[in-house]
Amino acid sequence: MNDSFPAARHLRGCVVVCSDANWAWQSAFLLMRSMAFDAGKALDHHLYLAGDVDQRVLDILPPEITLHRIEELPESYSLAAKGHIPAASLLRLVALEELGRSYPRIIYLDGDVFQAWGSLADLLAVDLEGKLVAAVRDKLQWPSGKRWMERYINQLARRCGVDRLEYFNSGVLLIDGTAYVDAKISARTFAFITDNRDFLRFVDQCALNAVLATQWCELSPGWNWQVSRKVLGLTVGRRPRLVHFVGEIKPWVDQLRVLPPEAFHAMLDFLKHHRLTDLLSPKAPCHFDFRSMERARVRFITDWAGDTFAKREAVKSYLDRTDFADYAAGLRSFG
Repeated sequence: MNDSFPAARHLRGCVVVCSDANWAWQSAFLLMRSMAFDAGKALDHHLYLAGDVDQRVLDILPPEITLHRIEELPESYSLAAKGHIPAASLLRLVALEELGRSYPRIIYLDGDVFQAWGSLADLLAVDLEGKLVAAVRDKLQWPSGKRWMERYINQLARRCGVDRLEYFNSGVLLIDGTAYVDAKISARTFAFITDNRDFLRFVDQCALNAVLATQWCELSPGWNWQVSRKVLGLTVGRRPRLVHFVGEIKPWVDQLRVLPPEAFHAMLDFLKHHRLTDLLSPKAPCHFDFRSMERARVRFITDWAGDTFAKREAVKSYLDRTDFADYAAGLRSFG
């Protein structure tokens, strides 16, 4: 683990991404894009990276990104992994504990988040109102989720001793570093995972929600726009700051070109610039063939889009809210 930090300790905040070799270039892209948007140089940038990473990806990292290498993840991480949630996701608990000792504010991003516009430094203006974390409500509560998820969250609430659990998506987090460390959040989250491993559907996200119950304030959805059937048709029109590609379809494996193209075009330009396009899989949208794949694409999009107006009405009360912490700071999350 790299314990050395840049000398500019006067900075109020940093951005951190954690990954294994599978998402190494995506993480590099995300951090370097954040740096490009951070015109005022208000943020440090950190990458926690595990496993055997292609040396070419390491070579393109600028010196402004502090690299923390982990050669091999502990076995306990692998035991906690589940489905599409990799063992490397638990690296953030290590990163937040370490960085919280040095930064008043930490901005954590999942590797499948796309920064569409604006500087992440704007988040430093958000008043956490004495809470430890600011985050966006999970899409399953926009405003009401599926019954199975509601039942699950109610069970999770009982396990952490609260009557009702407001459930956030952990793909984008704004964290009070000092308070996070003082409250031993990472250690408590690891302990919750160990004690409830078979119960946790989304592993560390569920555990963080349990440990941080009542201790987070809410950001508007443009800071973590979770792309799904529910809001796909609203994405281009709203132009959220941070687009989070939850689920199996990511911009770099969007074989049928279902997602808005801006993210992949930016990624493709990045890979071309660094001569890394060979890292793309055959499922990348640049391999789309109109003659053989357009029919399947239209069928898929028609199924996904459904009645866009009805879906908009279903989430209208949530999207139209004005009581988010970032709005109170005078920020915009939609462009």
